[in-house]
Amino acid sequence: MEHWYALYTKPHKEHHVSSVLVSKGLETYLPTIRVKKNGRRKIEPFFSCYLFARFDSDDALPEIHWTPGLRRIVSFGGQPATVPDEVISSIRKRLAEMGELSYLAHRFKQGDRVAIKAGPLRDFNAIFDQSLSSQDRAWVLVEFLGRWTRCEVSLDWLERVY
Repeated sequence: MEHWYALYTKPHKEHHVSSVLVSKGLETYLPTIRVKKNGRRKIEPFFSCYLFARFDSDDALPEIHWTPGLRRIVSFGGQPATVPDEVISSIRKRLAEMGELSYLAHRFKQGDRVAIKAGPLRDFNAIFDQSLSSQDRAWVLVEFLGRWTRCEVSLDWLERVY
C-alpha cells in the first residue's frame, strides 16, 4: 500500500532527488515558497533538505535508497516513518495561503538589534519592531537626538547585529 514518506537529502539537492524519483514513476511533493533575497525573487524549498515521496515501501524501498543526492528516508526504530495524507494536504494548503514571503522578514524578531546598511539612515543601529504587510518594509526603532523614533525601512537594508 502506498504512503507518503519524508526523504532527507543532501543540501540543495531537493529538486534533483525529486526529479529522479519522478523519472522512476513515483509521486513526489517538494514544498516550495517564493522568496525575495537581495532584491531577487526565487523559489526555494520550504523545508531545507527535505521532500516527500509517495510509494509502497515493500516494492520501491531498495530502489529509492540508491537515489543520487538522497541521504536517507526518515525512519524511527529502523522503520520508514509514514506521513499521513492529511499532513501533506495541510502543508499544501498552508503554503498556498502564505503566498509570496520575504525571506528577510522571517530573519528578524521583535527586539532584535539591526544595522541599517543603505538608504537615508545608513550606518545607524536600530531595534527591529515589526514587518509591514507589504513584506518588503519594516518598522525599526532608531535612537536619534536622544529619542527612540519609529522609522519605516526596506527589509533589504537591514542586517542583524550580534
